[in-house]
Amino acid sequence: MAESTPLAVGTLLKGRYEIVRRIAGGGMAWVYEARERLPDGSARTWAIKELRADGSAGNLAEARHLFEQEANILVHLKHPNLPEVNAFFEEGGRWYLVMEFVPGVSLARRLEEANAPLLPSEVLEWALQICDVLEYLHGQPQPVIFRDLKPSNVMVTPFGLVKLIDFGIARTFKQGQARDTFTMGSENYAAPEQWGQAQTDARADLYALGATMYHLLTNTAPLPAYVPTPQAPIRERNPAVPAPLAAVVERAMAPDREKRFQSAAEMSAALWGCLTLWERRQLRARLMALRQERALLHEATPLERGFRSNLPARQGYPSGKVCPFCGVRNREEARYCRSCGTPIGAADSAHLVLVEPAGISLEFALRDEGAALLGRRGGARPVHLDLSPYDPQGYVSRNHATIASRQGVHHLIDLGGVNGTFVNGQRLTPRTPQRLYHGDRIRLGRVVLEFRQKGR
Repeated sequence: MAESTPLAVGTLLKGRYEIVRRIAGGGMAWVYEARERLPDGSARTWAIKELRADGSAGNLAEARHLFEQEANILVHLKHPNLPEVNAFFEEGGRWYLVMEFVPGVSLARRLEEANAPLLPSEVLEWALQICDVLEYLHGQPQPVIFRDLKPSNVMVTPFGLVKLIDFGIARTFKQGQARDTFTMGSENYAAPEQWGQAQTDARADLYALGATMYHLLTNTAPLPAYVPTPQAPIRERNPAVPAPLAAVVERAMAPDREKRFQSAAEMSAALWGCLTLWERRQLRARLMALRQERALLHEATPLERGFRSNLPARQGYPSGKVCPFCGVRNREEARYCRSCGTPIGAADSAHLVLVEPAGISLEFALRDEGAALLGRRGGARPVHLDLSPYDPQGYVSRNHATIASRQGVHHLIDLGGVNGTFVNGQRLTPRTPQRLYHGDRIRLGRVVLEFRQKGR
């Protein structure tokens, strides 16, 4: 059979989906970004996956079977860490799957760009989200086994939301079925039973998650399970990985599945156990915020005709008052945190107000004693005020600046990031405290905050 060619930019499918660009291509499918034309003149952005009509008739039949299987599995699932299916159809002898467009990059791309081990705090946060979606998949009336979990099949959005992609070889689990004992999956991440005679079950996905974490934490792909040489210990390759986290990964990758975690929930509990109480509070608040804000990416956003963006609309950015203790976002009129009860609404208390990006109501209360770390998630220390949603291009450093407070007097300290910290247009000397006064404008990257403190 002649090799098929990808769709040209501007191709219209079903009279409504216009191809904008080809995102990826290889293996059995091409993936495009497409724009759906709506009756009101606006548009929505989707990802369209096309089955490649290459190869022999037998190979094409198998590819078609896997393609339909992916559509049939996804159409019945709804979870914030999974892309939604919009349509599945055939046109001109070619098959298409229309799915939620996921902005962001894969973990494989993250690793490639870093060319170094990724931060343990980031890897742990992603792993917890993956555990959550695996628990959902494995808990279906007919459990869904993903079977191909690896860095290239995990997307991370600009907000930090994880999405599992490519369900081409996923299967529903049926006791005793022999089909899924065939060798499937990617060799560096597939569990030993995927190479042998045993039937795969949910624990194969936990092995793959452990193998994925191993790769992210060491920048070294794990050895295939069929290789008799034992894996090098994680901390031997990267001593910066905390011992409890390394132990979780190594247990998940146990060759004997009876010695692995027996469920995604059990592995999730072990990951949470790697954190201090304060870190757990911070991370739970951040994950809660991601679930509350998933509509920004989970639903297609109407766009004006001719305009295309991979980022959520500005008016959708999260707003409200952020608790300085636990990080939970509260209503604008709240005076106490709904999660931990910390005062956040006193009229005379010091607080930061978001000025740029404009049009967003965001306040962050400052305590009279203590320190507040400003930046983005994934740094060496968890931040109190996460500016990631307002800084999609990453101009703000992960640990960018801190505000040290004592007896109601507040000093801003730049932590030495590339883009610096500015107060009223003047760049701060790194690690030199600068006292803040009512009305001071603080710029971190492209984010501008105003310091407010009445009576000072």
